[in-house]
Amino acid sequence: MENLIKPVQDETTTIKTFIKNLGVDLVGVTRLEPYKEMIMGINTDRDEFFQRYQNAIVLGCHLKDKPAIEMNLFMERAAFEVMTYLEDKGKNVLIIHPEDEYDPVKRLGLISLKALARGAGLGWQGRSLLIISPQIGPIYRCIGLLTDMELTPDESMPNHCGDCTQCIDKCPHHALKYVRFEDHPASREDVLDVRACRGDKGCNVCLAVCPWIKNLN
Repeated sequence: MENLIKPVQDETTTIKTFIKNLGVDLVGVTRLEPYKEMIMGINTDRDEFFQRYQNAIVLGCHLKDKPAIEMNLFMERAAFEVMTYLEDKGKNVLIIHPEDEYDPVKRLGLISLKALARGAGLGWQGRSLLIISPQIGPIYRCIGLLTDMELTPDESMPNHCGDCTQCIDKCPHHALKYVRFEDHPASREDVLDVRACRGDKGCNVCLAVCPWIKNLN
């Protein structure tokens, strides 16, 4: 059994090293099987979709000192490099972009990047619904790649928000509501009023006030 597992672990280590060498702060892997019943932004043949893609690779990046648009372009380029890496090995691959909205009314992408990032062990889901890494704090930018490459998944981590409510208290648009949860809320709407949130308009107060945020160079 050990001989069967080792090549998969080696491939996972190789692709993670490749991604880190691109300058990406965090990378993790999660199986897609647990997300088969998750709400998706489009109606699709789920059996066919999850047969084509079995794993997700999630990349996370700190804002650092770069303008947001520059960081966005950096992550898109990194995802393209990873896509090319996978396709060169004959693997199926689909990039999950954070700005994609397949259902603009409900503000839903194809599949939840935050859920994938949480499952991939990049961090826990905070009260703001941001993914919070113990290494860098709230992750500014995530991007994901779905693939059929066989990979070893990472473990998710426990929530460390405790009794902190700073993101809720300081939200200038009152878009966040306090809901106590250990892993993730039952639904996004329990926590976030998507119509009130101005995160897509440049508001980052919930990120800036998080006690876990790190000033990285």
